[in-house]
Amino acid sequence: MNVDFAYLVGALGDATLTHRPKKGEYCIEFEQKSEDWLKDSIAPRAQRLFGKTIPVRKRKSGLYRLRIYSKKAYSELAKAWNDLSIIEESDERAKSNFVRGFFDAEGSAPRRNAGTCYRILFYQKDISRLLCISRLLDSLGIKPGRISNSRDIGLLAVRGKSNVTSFVRIVGSEHPIKRMALLQLISL
Repeated sequence: MNVDFAYLVGALGDATLTHRPKKGEYCIEFEQKSEDWLKDSIAPRAQRLFGKTIPVRKRKSGLYRLRIYSKKAYSELAKAWNDLSIIEESDERAKSNFVRGFFDAEGSAPRRNAGTCYRILFYQKDISRLLCISRLLDSLGIKPGRISNSRDIGLLAVRGKSNVTSFVRIVGSEHPIKRMALLQLISL
């Protein structure tokens, strides 16, 4: 599997897939605080995979939005997103790129206070997606924690310095804010 495609499928964790049949419109929309992540990670992949040059626009809310209008992109990405077995059957590079995309979209690396554990977190309403992330992490040699639920949002944690360090080495992050948070976390 193409690693750019795997990353975009993972990043769909925080995207909106919209199909308006009456208008013949197929849209994938990413909205983020980080303009750089959209410009440097999402847009170039859409360009390479689907030949689409996509502007990133700032909204009144202060968030940045990137929209991909393409039936091909919508169909291929939605198909993979709805059947993640294609990711689970891929090679390690595709798996790690999928997890990286998902972490960049729906993960965090909370600041560690003295005496607290090292951890990174994945959030998602659809628990089946967190189960997939858990299996992928395990296949990459990173021990995932149990999935918990808080206010109808699933939470998957990766705990412990060696697991977090392995995550940074094997998966990493392209999101500028999350990449810095990960590096600060493992440097403590």
